[in-house]
Amino acid sequence: MDDPDRNAQAVRAALRGEVSELLPAPAAAVKLLQLTRDEDAGVGAISHVIETEPALAAKVLRIVNSAFYGFPRHIRSIHRAVTLLGLSAVRQAALHLLFYEGLIQRGDKGVFDRLYFWQHSLLVAILSRDMAERLEHPDPDSLYAAGLLHDLGKMILESHGRVRYSDFLAASSNSGNPVREDEQTYFGVSHDTVGAVIGERWQLPELICRVQRLHHSSFSDAGLTPLQAQEVAIVVLADFIAWTQGIGSTNTRGSPALSPDVVTLVPLERIDLPDILERADKEISEIGAFYGLQFPSSQQLRANLVSTVIGLSRADSGHRAPMPAGSRASYTAPHHSLDPDEFIPRTLEALQREFGIRRLLMMQIEPKRRSLVATHALPAPMSSNPRPPLELAILTLSGDLVRCLREHRPTLIRESPENAEILASLEASEAAVVPVMNHGRLLGVLCLSNGRDEAPVGIGPLAEVMRVASELGIALERSRIFAQERAKAEIDPLTRLHNRSAMERFLNQSFRQAAESGRRFAVGLLDIDRFKVFNDSFGHQAGDDVLRIVADTMRSLTRPGDFLGRYGGEEFLFVLLDASEQTALVYAERIRKEIERRGQMLQERFPGHALTASVGVAINDSRYPGPREIVAAADAALYRAKETGRNRVVPAWRLSNAS
Repeated sequence: MDDPDRNAQAVRAALRGEVSELLPAPAAAVKLLQLTRDEDAGVGAISHVIETEPALAAKVLRIVNSAFYGFPRHIRSIHRAVTLLGLSAVRQAALHLLFYEGLIQRGDKGVFDRLYFWQHSLLVAILSRDMAERLEHPDPDSLYAAGLLHDLGKMILESHGRVRYSDFLAASSNSGNPVREDEQTYFGVSHDTVGAVIGERWQLPELICRVQRLHHSSFSDAGLTPLQAQEVAIVVLADFIAWTQGIGSTNTRGSPALSPDVVTLVPLERIDLPDILERADKEISEIGAFYGLQFPSSQQLRANLVSTVIGLSRADSGHRAPMPAGSRASYTAPHHSLDPDEFIPRTLEALQREFGIRRLLMMQIEPKRRSLVATHALPAPMSSNPRPPLELAILTLSGDLVRCLREHRPTLIRESPENAEILASLEASEAAVVPVMNHGRLLGVLCLSNGRDEAPVGIGPLAEVMRVASELGIALERSRIFAQERAKAEIDPLTRLHNRSAMERFLNQSFRQAAESGRRFAVGLLDIDRFKVFNDSFGHQAGDDVLRIVADTMRSLTRPGDFLGRYGGEEFLFVLLDASEQTALVYAERIRKEIERRGQMLQERFPGHALTASVGVAINDSRYPGPREIVAAADAALYRAKETGRNRVVPAWRLSNAS
């Protein structure tokens, strides 16, 4: 449950100055929004509110007299405009103008594109109103206003945040974290809470504040009435639909969450989605013409939708299956290991021993490349003549192998034109393939063959091999689950970097590889300068945010194959593979400068205390026989960096040369 006092305090801390000092919402806008809930509001009430703002009245009349409406006579009064167009159309036009001029047109340009944000707000407003109409909501205009202002918090942070939203977007673009999580880290509060707190301060209607507060949260247990929950769900779905069309509030690719409750509360069969999208496309184009905004064409919207669907379809989920009974002990014994490089070769050896099959090949599906890749073979390839592993693109396959993949059953591959390519790849005149499955999901295939001049593999053993393949599929799934769980256990929950356990394993592996191949690597230790002051002056939550910011900074500037870990407290360790002294120094200096730059961006949030870091770097050589020695060398260099003024990089090799 949200704590209103704590939320208000967090918003105050995130903004420059007091909340009470913020420019208030235009008085006319607040009155118009309040009238949306007043069933007695008529032509006179709406006309009076608009007429009290002469500049607004002039602009509303300019809209009414535009070519779009095409009235034969010039309309000179707001009362007449409301009578002709209706309360809803005039009220919406007035709200556009008030918030557009009050929020969108003010301020400098930055990474946060205000016009792009305005397009998103308008589309969500239109979709929300139209869905409310289809669901027979008593006041669709109120949903229009809620959709228009649902992301108000982002605009407030851009205009009044201690950290501008533009600077936040630039700094967090490569973090890999959800946007709201990064907002908590950089601002100490997320945009939805900011919008709700400021909306209440401005005395906006309860519906608008509720939508601002809950449109990224679970609202099924928020104590809402069915109608209140449906109102939030309408705006959430409108926000999601706008994102699928490539019109988000920012030009980032993060997907808004869509709770299953939303589709339950807003049944798609009742809202006629194709008609709503067609009407929204027409209306938003007309509004865009007035504001001078160029909305995407229908062709571009289709392309955006295809890109969205492709992105969503990449998600893959695993399944687990029960262990089948009746497999021979000689096959099950190898699966007691969770390392595929142990249990797959032993399984191949057991099959060879049982059935006298000369050649066996394990091919696993590589989902990203949509191919079958050979991972293990018996006999093993000669190390003196290494060749790249056999890889078969699934989309280009034909013949009996395709039938095996589609039908999930063992298949003999005999000589024929459609099988020629696969037999040539296996260097066999005839072969058998057995699918490796787990709970209905294809993981790969076992390929069995003898030499060209030997007896082919018959159909007889395939039933028994299929049972082995089933158990192999279970073992593969278990190994994947184990690898995932081990990875989770080796992740620091605060920074999402590796912990000390993963660090030790990676360093030991790096030293083994260096001994075998002479591969060079660099080890560095980074320490946040005067970190204790952050905790003492701003609280431990602020200290945690600083740790996340430094972790995200390092992650955004590090190559995928290298290593990052939280060494302990405010210290971080990195390992750079194939690194020379020069490349290690360049990397460390780039990290140091970026942390300093982000610290300057956060100086209003942490007044009087700069965020900087010191770094010590060492390169593996004969002086460091193992992980302990090279980490100690980097630590000594880090100590020298602290001792000589902080916010600098010191290489260990210069210390040893000096001594």
